[in-house]
Amino acid sequence: WETASASSNELTFRVTGNGGNQAGTAAISVVGPATGETVGTGMRRAVGGVPTTSLRREVINQMIRENGWVVNDYQKEVGGKTVYVVVAQSQSGSQVNSRLFYFTEAGGRIYSVATNSATGSADQLAAESEKVVQSLHNGSRSVQQASTRD
Repeated sequence: WETASASSNELTFRVTGNGGNQAGTAAISVVGPATGETVGTGMRRAVGGVPTTSLRREVINQMIRENGWVVNDYQKEVGGKTVYVVVAQSQSGSQVNSRLFYFTEAGGRIYSVATNSATGSADQLAAESEKVVQSLHNGSRSVQQASTRD
């Protein structure tokens, strides 16, 4: 991953594939503070206290702005933590792009890891995104451990 741009609440990366060509882009941003627990059952599905319906609505609004659409959403476990994933697509000319949005709670904040790639590179970006999500979890654990030692 190579940093493309950075702002106070978002880092954008260019992701290079195995052959050295750009596979897509990824962005990591803070959605907001966590307000409660992550719940993955029934109607009470939430990430860091924020209902998954609100997170999905955020993606839907973005896809409307980009003339895209949401394909699916689900929760999965990454590194022992529940992560909410929204799968979307958008069209650029004649090419359909795959969009993945991962939402997770780490260190009292809700993070989004969003990718944009050609459909052929989507699996590679998904695997790399899950590594980033796991590193967010690992980073928050080390911060919490350091603060309990003080």
